[in-house]
Amino acid sequence: MKKWLWMALLLLLIPVAVNADTIFVSPGNGTLTEALAACADGDVIELGDGVYAEPEETFPLTVTRSVTLRAAEGANPVIDAPAMKAAVRVEADGVTLEGLEIRFLRTGIYAVGSGMTVADCRILLADEAWRVSSCGMWCGGIYRMTLRGCAFTGCGIALAGPPLSERSASLPKLTGLFEVGEDPEYFTSHTIEDCTVNGRPLFYAVSMDAVTAPADAGQIIICGCGEVTVRDADVSGASMGMELAYNTRVTVENCRADRCGVFGIYVAKCTGGEVAGCTAEGSNHAMDFRADSSMTLRNCTAVNCEQAMFFSAVTGSVMTGCEASGCKAGYFVAAGSGNTLAECAAVDCENGFRLETEDGLLVTSCRAEGCTVCGMRLDRTPAIVVHNTYRNNWVGVKAYGGESLDMADNLFDGNQGCGLHLRNIGFSRLAGNRFENSGQASVIASGSMGGSVWTGNRTDIPADFSEISDGFALSD
Repeated sequence: MKKWLWMALLLLLIPVAVNADTIFVSPGNGTLTEALAACADGDVIELGDGVYAEPEETFPLTVTRSVTLRAAEGANPVIDAPAMKAAVRVEADGVTLEGLEIRFLRTGIYAVGSGMTVADCRILLADEAWRVSSCGMWCGGIYRMTLRGCAFTGCGIALAGPPLSERSASLPKLTGLFEVGEDPEYFTSHTIEDCTVNGRPLFYAVSMDAVTAPADAGQIIICGCGEVTVRDADVSGASMGMELAYNTRVTVENCRADRCGVFGIYVAKCTGGEVAGCTAEGSNHAMDFRADSSMTLRNCTAVNCEQAMFFSAVTGSVMTGCEASGCKAGYFVAAGSGNTLAECAAVDCENGFRLETEDGLLVTSCRAEGCTVCGMRLDRTPAIVVHNTYRNNWVGVKAYGGESLDMADNLFDGNQGCGLHLRNIGFSRLAGNRFENSGQASVIASGSMGGSVWTGNRTDIPADFSEISDGFALSD
């Protein structure tokens, strides 16, 4: 009886295999877009030699069934995506991509389906001019990916949480599209073997008590570990040069992360450690910290990056002795608490220090110089701002959003628009600040000042308080 039941079960399974089809596609003999629309779970789509591109194909090539997409025997199929679109979008679970060459100008593989296998593929950024915000393989909130024998050129992979949804409002964000990732298994459940980034090993380590990354790695991903050490690595030219998530203590020293499409050095959900003496030039985000605590960023430099030093939802951490030059945003600090910026410099940026919705921030002995928009913006951020220098910016400091600040012993020198612009702040104390060589104005205030105290400040052009709705307590 048991043998009969077992045979019956096998017979029930056989039609699944029998009904699975192999669909052959080559340029001029059907399109991959059509095959993906017509396929069923379990099908195999084989690609012949040639280039799969617009206008014949529609991008992104979206995979909504659990299929295998592979090169035919001896063939070299090339998927060539247009600008600003993903080459392949994987939505189904259990998809396999094998033996493909994928060229892209935004994203190579955009994956939100778990259990994916990518084997023996070549994934490359087709044009360096499209590097910013580009990514070879973006994995958003997926589990149990297998990545084996793949070569990434001018790019790499990124692990992240799922796309933003209604539940994301209170969670740390990775970008405007994805969560950082609240489940460690988004980062630790994968298998990544024998892959290269720009001709050097892709190093992936998970769930170890202690790990030291090799200095010759082309990309470094370490997740769910205890003591993490990375020294003297150069992860330039990857999408996300270094990704460290859910580790207990991190030490990163003297590393370089130039020309990274997403982040140079990315540290998320870690609970202690230091990134020191690292540099990034021409990357999207240079040094990026998300939802960490008790971290120190020390003596790091960023040159000509979109954003240089970044704290988001970080607590009890410090940036000290760092310099950002020629960046769109020198320092971005948001949605955290108890953080300190000390002895940092922003030179020739658009916004030197952009500080948003922070709680209990201290900014001391910092310098913003030559910033074309604003040396420092305080947006809904209660802060202590002391002993800083704002020189030759358009606006030295702009504060707004109803929160309080203590601002003392700061030098405003040669700011072209105005030194200090206050708009609708909470009760604040401004004392001992000096304004020299002002352009159009030293101080402009408008809206509610919350009964703030203004004392012992020296202005070269009289402060303009004509537009405030409730006055300062003035003692100058």
